[in-house]
Amino acid sequence: MKVLEVLALEVVKPGMKIAAAVVDEGGRVLVPVGAEVTELMLAGLARRDIASLKIEQEVEEDPAAHAAHRAVITTRLDRLFRQAGDALATRTLYQAVLAHRMEHP
Repeated sequence: MKVLEVLALEVVKPGMKIAAAVVDEGGRVLVPVGAEVTELMLAGLARRDIASLKIEQEVEEDPAAHAAHRAVITTRLDRLFRQAGDALATRTLYQAVLAHRMEHP
């Protein structure tokens, strides 16, 4: 599962992936989204007084926690869709909302 975190520049390690473009005071992009952090990049950002970066990290998810989270979401969706009927469009919407909520906890 991917997790977005704002980390202090001192904590960021080479190889991490940038999740939000780094811009200077004038709005110019210094580092684009998706770039991989390098030592040289960290040194340059420190010189520009950039204090933190939004980083995307891959985290291993606990299967039990995943199942518990899915159960909570399913219970909520069942309540929301309780009077929506059983048509194909309703089932499709239910599955789309479930997939979205599982991906964006």
